[in-house]
Amino acid sequence: MKKIILAVIILAAAGGAVYFFLQNKKTDEQPQTTFKQTILGDWKIDSIVTKTENKTPAFLALVADSNYNKYQFRFKDDGTIAQMLGDSILPVKHGYEWKDSANLVFIEGDSLTEKIPVQVVSLNANELTVSTADSTTIFYKKAGK
Repeated sequence: MKKIILAVIILAAAGGAVYFFLQNKKTDEQPQTTFKQTILGDWKIDSIVTKTENKTPAFLALVADSNYNKYQFRFKDDGTIAQMLGDSILPVKHGYEWKDSANLVFIEGDSLTEKIPVQVVSLNANELTVSTADSTTIFYKKAGK
């Protein structure tokens, strides 16, 4: 009788160990979205807020373009950004680099040499808010939402 009880205890312990191992393996395999993946996709400028005394040439050029809120910006995994107006991809070269989870560098120009550091104020699946050094804040919304 003692041997049967001991065998049942050992069998139960082995079953518990197998169950515990398989549950941990399932949790490890679940993909988690990182901030680097959250920015991927199409974004539109929702609004721009700036201090009146801090209107930089880049900001003035953007606002002077009457289509600035119609553009879509497709952030790709390779660090490039495609700028689109309707179904047309514009020949403007854009890119981005992550410095860390709170700082991006936008890269622009024909040779991608102009670098604009921005602070990521907020980033989630539907909204992206960045702030430049001159306190200009750009609010993006996920396109199609």
